Amino acid sequence: MSHRLRFFGFHLALSALAVGAAVTLVVFVWYPPPFAQIEGIFSILLVMAGVDVGAGPLCTFVAASPGKSRAHLARDLAVIGCVQVAALGYGLYTAFIARPVYVVYSVGQFEIEHANELTAAALAKARGTPFASVPFDGPRFVEARFPADKTEVERIILSAIRGGPDIKDMPRYYVAWPAAGTDAAKRAKPVSRIPRTARLRIAVDDLLRAKGIPADDAEILPINGKIDQGTVVLQKSTLAIVGIVPNAM
Repeated sequence: MSHRLRFFGFHLALSALAVGAAVTLVVFVWYPPPFAQIEGIFSILLVMAGVDVGAGPLCTFVAASPGKSRAHLARDLAVIGCVQVAALGYGLYTAFIARPVYVVYSVGQFEIEHANELTAAALAKARGTPFASVPFDGPRFVEARFPADKTEVERIILSAIRGGPDIKDMPRYYVAWPAAGTDAAKRAKPVSRIPRTARLRIAVDDLLRAKGIPADDAEILPINGKIDQGTVVLQKSTLAIVGIVPNAM
């Protein structure tokens, strides 16, 4: 094996291991299925993989000239490695700060709350509740309930209309899912609303079979992601979350 190919192969294997570990963290911890799809995180991962697994080893192949001195080669490889580490770090940082932390039910649908949408002030107002911090190991399902104070309700609605914080951005109004008195049971739709031949219905039926839940004990509600919508499948009798199916199959 040539001098260049040895360096290329070693660098490729090392880069693949690093990127594989990073992708596993993102896709299975921060964005567990199907959040990676409906949140559009794959584009960031592709860029990260392209730089670290593609461009990095290729640059090493070019740089690893047999005629170079060890000092010169070490300097070149250090520069390439620094660029790769920076690209990997930037990709992970971008994914981390925008990760979904809460899946918030309100008024007949679920919305995804991201880590960078929850301000320190909003979290401080939730002090004394389980929602005064953001989780690091995947999103939590909650319900956001409007307060009894009508003036405060009007303020929240006006803020949302003006593009400011909505109730989903206010963890002080969160309650754990499923909560007593929720209107989700009234607003949820039966699975039969989805045509039997639709790919979404097939995916929902497969999910229910895998969980051992009959279709007549299941209901659905919409969920909105950054780039795609999905369908949240609930167990009708308990309102427990069965799973989420992306609408774009």
